[in-house]
Amino acid sequence: MKKISLMFLPLLLLFAVSVWAAPVFDGYGKQPWGASIKSVTNAYPKGKMAKLGNQDIYKQVNPSKEIKQRTFAFAENKLVAVSVTMDPAYVSKNGIEKLLDKQKKLYGDGAIDRTGAPHMVTYRWQGQSTRITFAYAPKRPEMTVLMYEKK
Repeated sequence: MKKISLMFLPLLLLFAVSVWAAPVFDGYGKQPWGASIKSVTNAYPKGKMAKLGNQDIYKQVNPSKEIKQRTFAFAENKLVAVSVTMDPAYVSKNGIEKLLDKQKKLYGDGAIDRTGAPHMVTYRWQGQSTRITFAYAPKRPEMTVLMYEKK
């Protein structure tokens, strides 16, 4: 009986960790998907607007010591995606594992995916209308990116 209960303990702990993970917010930060350009630029000032194909983008360069660039994508004036490129010095100092652990604490273990680019490691989390991707290349801190997309 004792052996059986010890076997179920890791399963119980795994279940508990996934239950405590926060649900994925439908948007980025406090901006929900569909937020207007004005709402985003007010919440995240000091960026520049540009056009990329049929999408408007709003880009902030070095908005914090952790982030090298944050790019918001809009379709028909509505927020549909956000890409956050981490600062290489910050990534080198803190380590990829620490950054990944932070995401895992927020959203759970996620699903690892190595099918895309062979040099990239990708973790994904999904909510009802949001897909979050954490991608990095080992030994290439400048290639550490968090992407938030509306499904």
